[in-house]
Amino acid sequence: MTAATTRRPVVDRFTPLYPASAMRLPVIPSLPMPRLPAPPPDVRNLSPHYRDHYGPHILREYPAGDSGGRIAVIDKAFPHSVYDLMLLATIGDDRTIASSVSDVPEAMLRTLLTFCGQFVRYVHARSTQRRFALDGAQLMIGTNYDPATVDRDNGQWWDKRMHWHLNCWPATVYRDASIMPLGEVNDLNRRRALVDPIAYLAAQIMHDAFRTQPLPAGCRLVGEADMPCDGGPVGFKITVPGWDFLHNAACARLLVHLHDVAAGAYAQLRQCFTGSLAASPPWTRPGLLPPGQVAANLDDLAWLSEPSRRGLVVLRSLLRDVTAGEMDLMRADMTLANRCLTLAGLDYHLGFWSPPQPDSSRGHPPVYLVMQFKLLSAIGSSPAIAGGVASILDRFHGPTMSAQQTHLRRQFQDRFLALLDCHTPQAAP
Repeated sequence: MTAATTRRPVVDRFTPLYPASAMRLPVIPSLPMPRLPAPPPDVRNLSPHYRDHYGPHILREYPAGDSGGRIAVIDKAFPHSVYDLMLLATIGDDRTIASSVSDVPEAMLRTLLTFCGQFVRYVHARSTQRRFALDGAQLMIGTNYDPATVDRDNGQWWDKRMHWHLNCWPATVYRDASIMPLGEVNDLNRRRALVDPIAYLAAQIMHDAFRTQPLPAGCRLVGEADMPCDGGPVGFKITVPGWDFLHNAACARLLVHLHDVAAGAYAQLRQCFTGSLAASPPWTRPGLLPPGQVAANLDDLAWLSEPSRRGLVVLRSLLRDVTAGEMDLMRADMTLANRCLTLAGLDYHLGFWSPPQPDSSRGHPPVYLVMQFKLLSAIGSSPAIAGGVASILDRFHGPTMSAQQTHLRRQFQDRFLALLDCHTPQAAP
């Protein structure tokens, strides 16, 4: 007779950073995405020019602003969906790597966000929904930021240039997704990728830093209780007045302001924890100050709320310095590095999310601007789809796209490009 096996719970030393309710969050640990029949090698973009890396995957280039910048529309080599695209921002001759919304001229950011808004309008158009069976589709428009981490997986690993993902998942893709509570995800790296241990505390800290900041008309700060009952992403959130807000100049300014506030808060907290603002070379991390000194430093931050201060004191108790021997082990094992080594600097996903709308006659669902911060996650975004607050898209082991899917993908992209061509002059190569 075989004894029944008992599943041992995953022990995560960073569990104290999660609220108890987090372990009950509905998540999708793996959602296979169709792959291209012959993808290129899966490598980081270390080329001197973006065209050297993306080559034939560049579908269009459009001028953006008066500084010689371009927005390249790229067919992803490893798609997030059959129906997706990527927008890559480049400045001048591409020698300067613009990693964030704050690194590009406002005119360029406004053009990029206009493209994002046109993508949403395109997907929501009845003609598009009928042709590609997109009624009830889930959208996610967003970008990842982490220029500092180059020694382990992170949200901006493959290209440190700012790039925006335009993702659309038909309802048929996620209708039968396997949803489970976060606490039942036994792979620690996967659990942290779904909901990073710092997610709730960082959202609270960002709320502290932003609570006295002005917001554009129609925008407001929200909490977890304000999210729809059918799922929504964890993080710092602002409601915005619909998808058309992406076309508003106030949207670009809000994104820049969010980045600047986050970067300023992170710099202050890094100094509280380490006594230094200096960037760390790869495969090093700054030494931590004693817990008592960190707590005293946090007391000097007048903008920090008491719950945030307590949470940061807990975080300090969970962190420890890495020995040279341990770092050598992690250099030889990326999985170990992803599990044990914190990200090297400020890391976040910034994007727009709205619950799917199965019936367009029911009115307009709310649209949220969401900022998710990461401490250990190996990926940039775990999109909230299918009623789950997060999901991991398997872009490497899913089924190969059928000939019909490949044809529909190209049709979907070509029709959107034709829409952009009507409104934007195409850049010369």
